[in-house]
Amino acid sequence: MIEFMDYPGSPGEAATAKSSEMRSEPDPLALRDVFEPPEGSRLRQEIQSDLFARSSWETSGRASVTLDRFLDADASCCFVRLPPSGSRTARFVVESGYALVSCLSGGWWLKPGEATLPTYWIPRRPVSRAMDAQGRTLSEEPTVLSAFQPKGSATTIDLATRNSSPVECVIWRLGPGASAIVDELQQPLVLERQPVFMLASHTALRSPGDVYVYLLHGHVYENRFDQRRKRKICSELEAYSLYLALHGLETATGKTLYRLLKRQIVFSVVARQQQDGGWYHGEWTDFMESHYRFHNAAMLLLETALEEAPNRVIADALGKAASVLSRCTDRTDIGLWFFHDSLEHSVEMTEKSGIHWIPSRVLGKSPATKMILNSHVDAIVTLDRYREVAGDDQFSEQVASALGATRKLLALRPAEWLYRVLYRAVGLTLLPQPEAERLPLLLRAVKRLTRNYVIPQLHRVKRKFPRMVMPGGLIERHLSRLHFGVNYHSVNVMDLARLWRRFPSDDLWSVIDGGVEAVTKTALLRYWVEVGQRQALGYWVEALYHVCTLNPDVAYRRHLAEAMLSALDAGLGLPPSLLGTHPEIVKPEQRPACPSPTDDRLRVANLSWEARREILVVNPTSVAIELVWERAPSADLTWTSSGGAPASAAASRSSVPPRGWLLGRGRWPTGSASVDSLLPSD
Repeated sequence: MIEFMDYPGSPGEAATAKSSEMRSEPDPLALRDVFEPPEGSRLRQEIQSDLFARSSWETSGRASVTLDRFLDADASCCFVRLPPSGSRTARFVVESGYALVSCLSGGWWLKPGEATLPTYWIPRRPVSRAMDAQGRTLSEEPTVLSAFQPKGSATTIDLATRNSSPVECVIWRLGPGASAIVDELQQPLVLERQPVFMLASHTALRSPGDVYVYLLHGHVYENRFDQRRKRKICSELEAYSLYLALHGLETATGKTLYRLLKRQIVFSVVARQQQDGGWYHGEWTDFMESHYRFHNAAMLLLETALEEAPNRVIADALGKAASVLSRCTDRTDIGLWFFHDSLEHSVEMTEKSGIHWIPSRVLGKSPATKMILNSHVDAIVTLDRYREVAGDDQFSEQVASALGATRKLLALRPAEWLYRVLYRAVGLTLLPQPEAERLPLLLRAVKRLTRNYVIPQLHRVKRKFPRMVMPGGLIERHLSRLHFGVNYHSVNVMDLARLWRRFPSDDLWSVIDGGVEAVTKTALLRYWVEVGQRQALGYWVEALYHVCTLNPDVAYRRHLAEAMLSALDAGLGLPPSLLGTHPEIVKPEQRPACPSPTDDRLRVANLSWEARREILVVNPTSVAIELVWERAPSADLTWTSSGGAPASAAASRSSVPPRGWLLGRGRWPTGSASVDSLLPSD
């Protein structure tokens, strides 16, 4: 077998690459038939909008095809699924002679010998993929290019597999009118090739072609196999991550491609919405339960798209989703509480799920309600943003009640002395190994006892004395699960900062600031790095981005820079919000372009919004790197180094110190909502 590589081809040329393994001849599939339904095909129109159309069909039992057409561009994208073949070879045929050439933005080109013919982009290597009956991925393996035959009349491509699973591939057809998109793909900026953290799978998007690591046959999946259940699920949170990344890159580059990719993600989410308005995932069970954080993410995505431009299909889908979310609640003694998942609707379903839990009626909740903080706060933000974008305030009472419940729960401080003792002991278990080894013998014994006996019983203490905010600032995840959720601390800080932005009159800042200090004044960040806690690290960067856009204090920029360094040390990408276009912070007409450095080792956080311009540049290496822009910031900035000293007035002549950062700032806008302007004075 041979790997994908460049194969020159032109009309009349017969360069051929073949494997030595002989198999029976496969049934060829003409690309013409996957972009133009053959006569007699039973066409299913899945999505029809003013700028986008999705249809699907089968080609005489040889392939399942889903075609996305972009109605304002000479471009279309096709998902092809080929059934298992006895020859274990899939063959595609393209009319005329084509050359196979690698693409700098991911994947390969099929480039024609004539300018009047379309160019084909194959963004990812085709994959042999097995699915279960619910559409969850069970296994996948890349195919191998076993033959490429460019001739004057036709070009043949053979893909070999080592198993009998269906072969899936995605192909773009770019007509002569889309030549600008071809040029865009050939000239990526450094910023476009730097890894972006995905919020669901905690993996990285590294190029436009990587979109199709997540977007599989028209649905968006997490890019990870569940360690226990060995399967991948569909995830609207992953879709929202992709959209945020594409949103920022579109603003930074001005490229048409990102606008089309965003559109494809949005309508892929709409296409997966069920008739009742929900999305279902089967993350934990075969009941295909709904994970409401994913449902919320679908709504946030649709809200962002609708805020950019009115669209009937999107508006209808969003309205149905909002109605579903408004009903996914429990009425407790402190107010309305949003569920984390659909299993919480029933004790029976929760018991069947196999999830470890103990039913309780703490604070008057229903027995199956886990009272998970982050998904509850996320639902408040999501439903209130729906009001803002759609102009529909029918759910205002639910939001107000849920907000009141949040404030009451966060204000609870029972058994202070007990929790103070317990969480000092818990803190010993969150030390990096070198620091833990230096503990006195007695404290090492306390650490071991806490890990083995105290932490497994914390849920009992929380049921007796319900509390979320602990001494030292740690914010717990839930009241009714058995596990200790310290890795969700960063998610909680992020969500509470989002909540504070929408309801700044609510004094949540002391909880948020205490949550920041629980990391920056302890060894918790180093612990997360040591144990490889990808979720906690990625969301910690995201949380500090939100905090920085609320508070101008340079100390938070220092914390953000240190968090970025830790995430990069752990091999993670940086969250898409750092591109500077988070829709909860930046309105469509105010989106600031993220600058792109010439050196790909430098990483940028765009903290700009409204009239304020602010750029943080981090150097994760052990050597100083000169700061030169291939696409410069859009405003004059005053630069300071990580040590606080002024940097060169001309940022292009500054150097970013090793393991350090530079901060470029314009003026904080007069009248902007920030913590300093809303907190009471001493």
